[in-house]
Amino acid sequence: MTRQFWILLILGALAASGCGKGGEPGHESSGVGSVAVRAVVVNTQSAEEPIQYSATIEPAEEANIAGKVMGRVERILVSEGDEVRKGQLLVKLEGGDVRAKLAQAEAGVAEATVHFENAKKNLERFESLFEQNAATQKELDDIRVGYESARARLRGAEEMKREVEELLQYIDVVAPFDGVVTKTHVDAGDLASPGQLIVSLENARRLEVVASVPESQIEQLSIGMPVKIVIPSQSGGVPDQEFTGSIDQIFPTADPGSHQFVVKVFIQNPGGSVMSGMFARLVVSRAVSERLVVPAEAIHRRGQLEGVFIVGDDGRAHLRWIRTGRQLGGAVEVIAGLEPGETVVTWSASRIKDSQKVEVTK
Repeated sequence: MTRQFWILLILGALAASGCGKGGEPGHESSGVGSVAVRAVVVNTQSAEEPIQYSATIEPAEEANIAGKVMGRVERILVSEGDEVRKGQLLVKLEGGDVRAKLAQAEAGVAEATVHFENAKKNLERFESLFEQNAATQKELDDIRVGYESARARLRGAEEMKREVEELLQYIDVVAPFDGVVTKTHVDAGDLASPGQLIVSLENARRLEVVASVPESQIEQLSIGMPVKIVIPSQSGGVPDQEFTGSIDQIFPTADPGSHQFVVKVFIQNPGGSVMSGMFARLVVSRAVSERLVVPAEAIHRRGQLEGVFIVGDDGRAHLRWIRTGRQLGGAVEVIAGLEPGETVVTWSASRIKDSQKVEVTK
């Protein structure tokens, strides 16, 4: 106990010795008859101490799709806010040039295939002649060089075709995952160039809660620790939204400016009621602690002093000044002035005075 607390106790005792009116704790009154009271034995209770961190809601998946080929925007099939499925066509570009290149590549593959098949037949024929001593080693080597050249030419033509086919896929801009279109960056008729943003989308069904934790508290957190996410309501009468989850990521380095670590929790949002950019609170329960608590109705107040009546072994109610802590629902934490196992009066049939005889009833 602090010196200030003991001074308050002494002053309260002096005040109690001269006052006993108005329903407040009073002076000793051994001559007064006993009063019926209800009482409880106070003990420590286990309680969790939650810590709250400010957080924001962000999409777990987002994509800014850029063009890979030069082409004019032929059609835009979605609008901002539309829900799309993976593989769904979003924007279509004119692909005349790419299709022309594909036709050229296919022709190149066909030509290279003819040369390769011819070179392969020549090689097989000269290998047979060489085994019959009807062809020299140099002739066979020349034919083999021609075969290898034709095979390399065919591989090059096929690779060119694959590259053009890949470019052709970028003419049709499709969704890489299920999500919501957040922005279209082009209009029909625009000329889209490689690297230019075409459409942005994010996954609204799976979100991440991003919180910043001070370096002094980061050691209390660990991956997999259960947490609660609270999203405050923006309108009166509507309850806050609550989600349960566990810590999925803790960034290994702190921000050099704020000295805070980034912590992420992923949540599912099947109803779409939570949107990215919303404010949230990440609630983490610390280790369970033991607290001594008394019912709130047992406390008597006089100015800044707080006290309770203790039922002693002599059957009398004795005023005890205490120091309280936090309000815990219908109970109050007692920091000093009371010991576990003591009996505290919670209700009396009439006004009690210090040292008055009491009869504890159920």
